[in-house]
Amino acid sequence: MATILTQPRALRISWGAVFAGVVLSLVTVMILNMLGAGIGASALAPLKYQNPLHGFGYATGAWLLIVSVISIVIGSYLAGRCAPVLGWLHGILAWGVMTILVVYMAFSLAGSALNAAGNVAAVSANVAGQMAGAAANGDVNSGTAQSNAQSLANAASQQLQQHGIDPNAPLQPQADAQLRVTADAAARNVARATWWGFALLVLGAIISAAAGNLGFRHQPLAEEMGGAAVAPTARVMPGVMRSEVDPLR
Repeated sequence: MATILTQPRALRISWGAVFAGVVLSLVTVMILNMLGAGIGASALAPLKYQNPLHGFGYATGAWLLIVSVISIVIGSYLAGRCAPVLGWLHGILAWGVMTILVVYMAFSLAGSALNAAGNVAAVSANVAGQMAGAAANGDVNSGTAQSNAQSLANAASQQLQQHGIDPNAPLQPQADAQLRVTADAAARNVARATWWGFALLVLGAIISAAAGNLGFRHQPLAEEMGGAAVAPTARVMPGVMRSEVDPLR
């Protein structure tokens, strides 16, 4: 008795399986982020510690990394489990779609924050212009105008000090040195963030491929139809058994 292998089936991508994995990943992210927010809020003790936020940055980063890994594994596993062929590819596609959605939402939130900051700055400039015009027209007495000018000068001085620039020092040498230091620190931070982002993307692709392949291998060999388990069918010929075998699996 001989076994004849059929031709490999054409590459088929089940977008239903991909989007099912994406939905499950996003739901997992929301649940775990709510859990992390609850744990962080419960651990926050402003009356007990002088600096209650000390260490929260590292803890938040570690928690986000754990949440990302768990969500990738769950979503990619489901995508591979529901895939007709090539479970690892469906796992990577589910991870890719989820990554695009997360990046889009992050940029949307950042754009909204920048727009809000721009609106606040525009309103502040408008108020300052109105006050200056009122002072020029004599609607405000000299004492009020002087106090407003002093307040604006103090605010500008505080902004310069926050960026490491001493407003009382000679401007040109101090500003040039501070600008160089700020630019160097910004370049280092951008390079560090870029390398970390590259490493995390490569790690996410590897994890998603492994989880999708694992889910594909865990597919049941028999399907339930009408309450009874039905085994894979085979066409039997005299002396020859023809079975459907997928070498891509």
